Order: sequence, then structure tokens, then C-alpha cells
Amino acid sequence: MDKEITNKIIRALTTFGFQSTQTQNLFLDCCIIKRFDKNEIVFSEGKKNSNELFLIEGILQRYNVTEDGESVTTGFYLGYSVITPNFARTIKNKSLFSLQALTETIIVEIPVVDFNNLRFTNKEFQLFGQRVLEEELSKSVLTETAFRSSNAKERLTLLRKAYPNLENLIPHNIIASYLGITNVSFSRLRSEFGRK
Repeated sequence: MDKEITNKIIRALTTFGFQSTQTQNLFLDCCIIKRFDKNEIVFSEGKKNSNELFLIEGILQRYNVTEDGESVTTGFYLGYSVITPNFARTIKNKSLFSLQALTETIIVEIPVVDFNNLRFTNKEFQLFGQRVLEEELSKSVLTETAFRSSNAKERLTLLRKAYPNLENLIPHNIIASYLGITNVSFSRLRSEFGRK
């Protein structure tokens, strides 16, 4: 394994709460490093997926495709992030959404079976799993509440707080999709904010 990548993974693991060298080594022994080019699909909605995923570098979008074939962005992952746990993003091992790299991306995968074995035999993995689950639930409730009770301007403000500088890193049509507005409306909103 490349030393630079190993160091990035260890920094990410520390961020995720894996402090001991032993636990970090267990993780490194089980993981597979994958690189994705900009716009490459990591996995697709409705397809089999049986891995736990950890974003080490880059930006990902979570999205679904409507019956009309339109892509609707439902979330983002940036920097060191844990992708929604497998049990929460799949039904019968098939993905509930698609995941796409919006920049060059490095992801670490661990098969669910291996990760579960680590959770059952290692306290740090067990605590990590519990914390991620709590954070994911909290984030989901917050996002749903914010989006159901806010107008587009308030949603953009929330997006900017949650993901500073995102507008300068990814296409605006993807952000507009996430906010549930048209590209034209998004452009108007940005202009309105710029005048203040």
C-alpha cells in the first residue's frame, strides 16, 4: 500500500475515532482502496452492494433517478466521511441510491461481513458503529426537517453552513437539484446573496 495513501487513511481513521494502532492496522488489513475519476459512478441504485465505504479524499453526490430519467441529488459526502452504513442504504443487498464522484476520489471499502466481525470482536469498531448510526439518524432527521420547513433561500443558507465552499467545487446544477430548485432559480438566489 502506498505510504501517502496509508497516511491519509490513518488520518481519516483517527478522525473517525479509531485511535489505537492495533485497530488502525486491523482496518488496513481488511480494506480495499479504490480511486474514482471525476463523474465516475461508485455504485448504482438498485444494484447489489455489500461493502462499508469510507471517503478518504474528494467529493461524492448521493442521487436517485426519477421515472422520467431525471437525476435528483439527495446528499453529499466531503473529505473524511463515512458513507451511509450498508444496512441503511440497501434493501435485500440492493442500493437505495446511486453514488457518484464529483471530483477525483479515494474510497476505502470493507466487505460488510468483515466489518461486522471487527465490530463484534473490537470495542473501538463497536463504538464507531454506534456513533455513526446516531450521527446518520440525526443528520437524516435534521435534513428532512430543514427541507420540509424551509424555503429555497433558507435551504441554500443551510447548505452553505453544512458544506462551505461547495459551490466553488462542483457543478451548480447538482446543487440546484439538491435544493429542489431550477438552475435559473439557483442563479437568482446566488445573485440575491451577492447583492447583500
